[in-house]
Amino acid sequence: MRSVLQVAILVMLFFPGWSWGQSAGTTSFNFLKNQYSARGAALAGNLVAVKGDLNTLMYNPAGLTGLPKTQWMLGYVDHLLDFQGGQLAYGRVVPRWGTLGVWLVYFNYGRFEETDVFGEPTGKEFGASEMALGVTLSNVLGPNFDYGVSVKWIYSALDVYTASALAIDAGLIYTHPGIEGLRIGLSVSNVGIMLDKYTTVKESMPILIRVGFAKRLAHLPLLFTASLNDLTRSDGGPLWNRLKRFSVGGEFDVSQVIKLRFGYQNDVNQNVKPLGGRNFAGVTAGLGIVWRGFRLDYGYSSWGDLGSQNRLTVTGTF
Repeated sequence: MRSVLQVAILVMLFFPGWSWGQSAGTTSFNFLKNQYSARGAALAGNLVAVKGDLNTLMYNPAGLTGLPKTQWMLGYVDHLLDFQGGQLAYGRVVPRWGTLGVWLVYFNYGRFEETDVFGEPTGKEFGASEMALGVTLSNVLGPNFDYGVSVKWIYSALDVYTASALAIDAGLIYTHPGIEGLRIGLSVSNVGIMLDKYTTVKESMPILIRVGFAKRLAHLPLLFTASLNDLTRSDGGPLWNRLKRFSVGGEFDVSQVIKLRFGYQNDVNQNVKPLGGRNFAGVTAGLGIVWRGFRLDYGYSSWGDLGSQNRLTVTGTF
């Protein structure tokens, strides 16, 4: 079983991944690219090389390895335009198998007024929502390597119409033996097939590749992180334009109880800043409070003139 998982991870990560090209806005289930973790959002999405935390599930399933105790997580997202989302997760060590996690993410677009073909209200309303239910397994792959694989069922509903898919996430984390506190992570998300579609038009999955590192500084209580994100998305320009999709973040331990977080996501800044102007889009910040086996995280993300996003996550151990 383990050898099969190893082969599957290596094929997904290194063979076809870099040839997948997608244009922005041409895929289904784009809610899977949202950030649901307050800790992850405060660090500008830089959890791809972090281990031992349920918050890493949507960034790199290999991060589940090293979970110190059985953990649970409950998260809420106040998105733009009054959209709302959230995440539930549970993880524990299973002897001889590794670390097992089960989780659910959802995204609710709210209620809308129905109109006819002429734009006149019909007096009816309809809703739209999406969700993904997943199972993750992670373990040690070899010396200094950890792996993780997630299998998930994805569902979308728009009024009486529905769509669904099956997908796999896979990831690796490498702990550098010669540089203390340095980890390098690589993940591929949302590789799968459509089961049901809204239309007869062929649709693709929102494949997402991330690569990054995390380094805990030796003489300062700071975890420094950085990553390249959404490397499969094509903007029609040269290949090196994808390097502009970088993000950096830091987590400073004020004490054993309080953690301050900050970050910057360049892709967000470049996409929403006004022509010839500047704003604070892409800037992130947050706070973590640890108390009696619980950790309360708050994350803030600026989208410039479009508004901001707020996230709350509670993580507990037992």
